[in-house]
Amino acid sequence: MNGFLTRAGIAALAFSSVGVHAQTAPQAPGDAAAPTGVPAQAAEQGAVGAIPTPEADGIGDIVVTAQRRSESLQRTALAISAVDGAAIRNAGVSQPQDLTKLIPALQLSPLGAGGTQVTIRGVGNFAPFIYSEPAVAINLDGVYLARSAAPNGLFFDLERVEVLKGPQGTLYGRNATGGAINVIVARPQLGALAGNVDMEVGTYDLVRASGMINLPIGDKAALRVAAQVVHRDGYLSDGYLDDIGQAVRAQLLLEPTDALSINLSADYIHQGGKGPGAVFSTPNGFLDNDDPYRGPTSPESNALLRNASLGISGGRNPTLLPPIADDGFVDLDAWGVNTTINYDAGFANLTVIPAYRFTRNDFKAYAGGFPLTSTERSEQTSVEVRLASPGGSAVKWVVGGYYFDDNSTLFVDANQGITRTITTSPGLPVRSLAAFGQVTVPLTERFRATGGVRYTNEKKSQTGVNITRLPALPAGFPGPAAAFYAQTCPTPGTFNIPAGTCTGPFSGDLEFNKLTYKAGVEFDAGDASLLYASVETGFKAGGFYPSLPTNTFAPETIRAFTLGSKNRFFDNTLQLNVEAFYWKYNDKQITHLGPIRPAGFSIITENAGKAKIYGAEADLLWRPTRNDRLSVNLQYVFSEFQELVYNVSLPGAPGSRAAVSCPQTPGVDPVSGQRFATVNCAGYPLAQTPKWVLNASYQRTFELGAGRGGIDAILGTRLQSEYFVAEEYLPGEFQPDTMVSYASLTYRTDDGRLSVGAYIENIEDEAVRASGFVQPAIGQAIVILRPPRTYGIRTGFRF
Repeated sequence: MNGFLTRAGIAALAFSSVGVHAQTAPQAPGDAAAPTGVPAQAAEQGAVGAIPTPEADGIGDIVVTAQRRSESLQRTALAISAVDGAAIRNAGVSQPQDLTKLIPALQLSPLGAGGTQVTIRGVGNFAPFIYSEPAVAINLDGVYLARSAAPNGLFFDLERVEVLKGPQGTLYGRNATGGAINVIVARPQLGALAGNVDMEVGTYDLVRASGMINLPIGDKAALRVAAQVVHRDGYLSDGYLDDIGQAVRAQLLLEPTDALSINLSADYIHQGGKGPGAVFSTPNGFLDNDDPYRGPTSPESNALLRNASLGISGGRNPTLLPPIADDGFVDLDAWGVNTTINYDAGFANLTVIPAYRFTRNDFKAYAGGFPLTSTERSEQTSVEVRLASPGGSAVKWVVGGYYFDDNSTLFVDANQGITRTITTSPGLPVRSLAAFGQVTVPLTERFRATGGVRYTNEKKSQTGVNITRLPALPAGFPGPAAAFYAQTCPTPGTFNIPAGTCTGPFSGDLEFNKLTYKAGVEFDAGDASLLYASVETGFKAGGFYPSLPTNTFAPETIRAFTLGSKNRFFDNTLQLNVEAFYWKYNDKQITHLGPIRPAGFSIITENAGKAKIYGAEADLLWRPTRNDRLSVNLQYVFSEFQELVYNVSLPGAPGSRAAVSCPQTPGVDPVSGQRFATVNCAGYPLAQTPKWVLNASYQRTFELGAGRGGIDAILGTRLQSEYFVAEEYLPGEFQPDTMVSYASLTYRTDDGRLSVGAYIENIEDEAVRASGFVQPAIGQAIVILRPPRTYGIRTGFRF
């Protein structure tokens, strides 16, 4: 905490200095042209690499559709942040986790299984497989993406990204206890022949290229095709943590009448390369503190596994725990089709969004400290139908229905060496139905009230089998391994299985019904000031994990109270938005390594307890001249588990402790005879939740005169106080205070058609822990790191 305050003081001093410069900077010429086609809102969120716009005084507006209607971000009575496509492009965003540098409330962390863990103010969960679903909903053009790997590669040719903070149980519903991220694709434009090409080269042999072309087809149709190719070597010394992918999207817009609009969209994404990689993290830092990015195949990493193998085997076998090799890979294919139909019926606007998505995710990863091979298939079909009030209506309302069907299969093989090899192959169909409605009614000229409800019915089932294999040990095998094996697999005949192999078929059906609601008020305190307050609930259904009974967990719920104010001052040159929140989180779903039946352990989900979360966020944007912007966002979050009790495996020798820092009580499963520990982590903060986060950026445009273009400069930083990256609370999962800064310098022509610039990110070269796991046999934390210092050149051409 002291480190955070010191760094925050330094940052404040630096940005107050540039603020004085901004105050005295001369006005830009009145005929200055807009740079690079970037709208004013691109720079208003403190975006990395966003280019300020000198064409008009004051702060521009962003139009959002978070409440299923178009409205100004400043007039939306929600806790919401938004960045436009230009900011996303200029920040080099190609994966979901890259959004962390644009949205202060977001913690996005890569998972060892190739997906992304999304956390908003402490609400989020580890969701590497189809068994555990994310707590923050990601929607692509209104289509919910069920799998954590599904959003990979989608972040190109976008109109904007909206981040809704807090439960969205009314309008979004499914799995939105922490909030929602809406990815809005740039739509075709009627009557316009346009296109762009963007290129980026940088460190780690980065080459990123993207482009778009918009073709008019008569005066009532248009085709837009966009594509992106990314190739970057891994940040780790052995090639892991790379980014290799290709993506393409095509859209056909039809507007046969003024009242009817049909947008057909299809996209395809491929992700390849070596994929995620993790490094061992100890109480003293990393195995090589001079080179934190020394990869997991290094001699130092494998020495940990070798020494543990010798200890378990009494010095006889150095490879009981398999070493980490460089044969990891990712092979992800995802494609989808969807249609958005909008019809103006006069009395209301009808929207219908049918969609189909398929994801195939094959990988081999060592991010858990052992080889994990997986094949995952997911087919989802969804339809949303909405009827909304017409534009200009005093009473704003929306009613709708939602259908979702997901059929997913998984084959995963976890080779945990001395502990065992576990193969899991389930099928997990899900069907969800919902009906919802929300209305905003003016009570006076300035005072409005909002109410909404959503009823959800969700059914889940599973069928599958676990096969736990214990390698044979020679007679008289010394050390703790012999006693360990003797008590981990039930005796022959208990489950009609041969000695050394435990087979556990599992099946089941679940059904959940839940009513969620929202109630709120909003008041126009002035022409450019809005006050709002709300209470909203969220719900995430329960589910299964791969085990004989008991093998289910219950839903988690959250109730959020929000009080906020959005304001513009001084002729629209100063914006100040503040928000206070209090969240009550019940039956939180914790996903971790835990005991399963008939024997062994796997990634399971449990309802671990309840938590309270409260805090405040302040967002300041100051544009003293048309060429200057100063953006500061400060967030404070206090989080605490009031109850946090769950079970973890004891895979080592009898008498060993579980790899969790919390108090623990050992026990023995009465069915399988395997040992486990019940841990109690009450009083700890929620993982992935720094108490303080400060984002600040200063942006300055230097006009070079008529016909000479201009130069746009940006300097920014993000400071975070200490936090834990995972809920074992091991010293190696602790991330100290960090300060990560960035800068860019961009030249652009007067007409905005051509731009070229240089950038540098993570100037301090901080090795920041992004997510964590525990190697189960040795109890050692292993973490995925955020990118080190990178720099490069970006160019763009528009026509």
